[in-house]
Amino acid sequence: MNDNESSNLARTIRKYREARKMTMKQLSIKSGIKLSTIKKYETDNRNPKLEQLEKIAAALDVSVFEFLDIEVKSISDIISLVNKMNNATEIEWDIDNEKVSISFKNEDINNSLKDYALDYRCKDINIENESSDSEATLTRLMLINNSLK
Repeated sequence: MNDNESSNLARTIRKYREARKMTMKQLSIKSGIKLSTIKKYETDNRNPKLEQLEKIAAALDVSVFEFLDIEVKSISDIISLVNKMNNATEIEWDIDNEKVSISFKNEDINNSLKDYALDYRCKDINIENESSDSEATLTRLMLINNSLK
């Protein structure tokens, strides 16, 4: 993990902890990770292993994917992500000559994605632009939509 990624990880842990209105001590207790270790993660003095990230994610009631910096660089990467989603949920496909649309049999997921898309479109956010507005939208949706975990 390079410095930028670990700094992003530290910020993300802190962002979700604060969004849940938790202290570091409360996160420590709920995750079963020592307070001194939580402090090191949030101050970017130590990087958690995947097992620790899973405990933190569970304590914060978010997906562990929120803490992973996954880059999508190819069509193969997208197909792989869609395959994982298809295995985890039931995707409904709508295919015509010009486009492929997917939706989910789980209406909670569809509604959450619709809310995200409407908020995203409303703010005219470019997908390549890391905006605090898009982060706030995603944070809000991740915190209120447990069905996406």
